[in-house]
Amino acid sequence: MKFCTIASGSKGNMLYIETENAKVLLDIGISLREATKRVEDKDINFNDIDAIIISHEHSDHVRFLPTFVKRTNAIVYINEASFNNISYSIKSKLDNINVKFIEENKKYKIKDLEIYTLKLSHDSINNFGFIFVEGNSRLAYFTDTGFLPLKYVEIIKDVDALIIECNHDITMLMESSRPADLKQRILSQNGHMSNQICLQILLSVLNERHKIVLLAHLSEDCNSYDLVERDVIAEAKKICNTPIEIAMQYEASKIYEI
Repeated sequence: MKFCTIASGSKGNMLYIETENAKVLLDIGISLREATKRVEDKDINFNDIDAIIISHEHSDHVRFLPTFVKRTNAIVYINEASFNNISYSIKSKLDNINVKFIEENKKYKIKDLEIYTLKLSHDSINNFGFIFVEGNSRLAYFTDTGFLPLKYVEIIKDVDALIIECNHDITMLMESSRPADLKQRILSQNGHMSNQICLQILLSVLNERHKIVLLAHLSEDCNSYDLVERDVIAEAKKICNTPIEIAMQYEASKIYEI
């Protein structure tokens, strides 16, 4: 299995996954033109996409879905409640969409790629984390959630790669100029995981099976690369030598293979 984060953060999200026979995108939060520019050196052709998977209906995950649907023959995998709650300005452009509604705690198969849906806690009508499986290779993806249930913590001990939210530093958030109700929403179980929560999870799960960890959905205003390097990556590396990197908002990662 190969994968590449194309965008990660509140300005748009997109993940590319490729197996021997399948090519899929998770979330469509940036434009086709921008996405194409970011992967021009990576042998990724969006015309070949078999499926588009949507984690939830917030605009930074679906904003450019109509463009990608028109460009490809991809089937869109999305929860029905999420689909019904996509903003009208976006949904009104989704003509003749080939859609498959997905539910929590189910397995779906796209050619040789198995996908397991895990319900997360976020201020959306619905939100999924995912386990992607090809043969013995397993990739876990968890962003846009206030916390991870203990049963999911156990699951991600047994994956080869992990993409996990590391959204904000609590002190930076509380000292920011954001309204008090927004701060409370972000800090709630329906918000976003902080650096501190992310580190707690990493310290609980990291082991020799993990080949790569990507820290995702960093806040531009209430976090920094330096803080994440010091407070999360450096601390996690004290217990495990797994490479830990940051998924960027404005540039694609390299292609990882597991």
